[in-house]
Amino acid sequence: MQDSGNHWGKTKEEIVAALQEFESQVRRTYYAELELIAFLNNQGLATELGYSNPAALLVHALRISPREAKLRLAQAEALFPSITPTGSVIEPALPATSAALASGDIGSEAVDVIRKTLNDLPDLAPEKFALAESTMVAQAAEDDPNALARFGTRVRNIVDPDGPPPPDPEPKQPDRMLHTRTRRDGGIDFRGHLPAEDAHLLHPMIKKGEQRPADRADDRCQAERTADAFVETLRMATQCPAKSTKNGLRTPVAITISYQDLLRDLDDRILVGPDTYLTAREARRIACDSHVFPAVLGSKSEPLDIGVSSYTVPAHIRRALILRDGGCAFPSCGAPASACDAHHIIHWRNHGPTKIDNLVLLCPHHHRLVHRSDWTIQMLNRTPQFIPPAYIDPHRRPRTNSARRPPQPRTPLPIAA
Repeated sequence: MQDSGNHWGKTKEEIVAALQEFESQVRRTYYAELELIAFLNNQGLATELGYSNPAALLVHALRISPREAKLRLAQAEALFPSITPTGSVIEPALPATSAALASGDIGSEAVDVIRKTLNDLPDLAPEKFALAESTMVAQAAEDDPNALARFGTRVRNIVDPDGPPPPDPEPKQPDRMLHTRTRRDGGIDFRGHLPAEDAHLLHPMIKKGEQRPADRADDRCQAERTADAFVETLRMATQCPAKSTKNGLRTPVAITISYQDLLRDLDDRILVGPDTYLTAREARRIACDSHVFPAVLGSKSEPLDIGVSSYTVPAHIRRALILRDGGCAFPSCGAPASACDAHHIIHWRNHGPTKIDNLVLLCPHHHRLVHRSDWTIQMLNRTPQFIPPAYIDPHRRPRTNSARRPPQPRTPLPIAA
């Protein structure tokens, strides 16, 4: 660090110029970081590392908030080319803004003002959209972000004073509608709407589940939280009403897969039901906390004998897990026990016992992460400890859920000589 005394001989103008140069360097560095984030996003590296989305990886790798991670991803997507699943390249939506950030003329806040302003002008013709962007970039050279945002409210009148043409009247739609489409991998795409008198049945349940808990760093995006809340609503709806919803029976789902395929590390899609595909990894995750029906199949896959189902995790052990973990044990997660699965630390396929010291409660989100990524779990004094991958923490220091128990002492990092 430079001694502040080194600046005493500079004039006021030189000090301001030095500050401006430092700011320009920060902006150019930020541009390079966004370029790297765009590459990570286009290559699907987060999925390869076991994360459900790039924002979740950035939260762990950079130790930034989910909000900041999503902001940087949104800016990277707007400023750099993107690649479609078929390999086609889509040019960036804001090339002039990208060039201004690369040269250090504007900063992150100005980039976001421009991005949000132009996102609110979706019906502009391409040439007028480009004019609006260049107008905003030129104004950003003079204004601070707040003033630029106020200018943005008038940019449409500047580039498109006549306004958009009046919309054609749309045909009346039915008051309730649901479209579904089964994908090749067995998932479902759906869209639709409900009238107000029916929406009140679903909305409160989803709204409660999609709210971000205040006591944890939730790295899911809003859409993921809504989807998880919807799935939780379906799970509750399928529970037997005569049973307790806390330790009630799981919904019976038949998955037919050979024992050899179930034990192998397969990422290839395997047919497990009519028009339904799962990987062996996904089937093992489901089997962590499910009924298991042993079956004997003939040479032509016809069922010859069906055994009696057995709990992978019996109810009395699950109750003990709830008392010990209180809910999802993953660091910073606050998901309740009622929404969690029981995960085998040493997997049952490796002869891991169904005992409390080999089990841990995980919410579906972190259950998938543990199965798909390089996070590992160990037990110390009956406390689950989570070991992050080396790309998250090169020292791979154990982490616990401090929201449920006091944080464990951590070994200090060596101090460089």
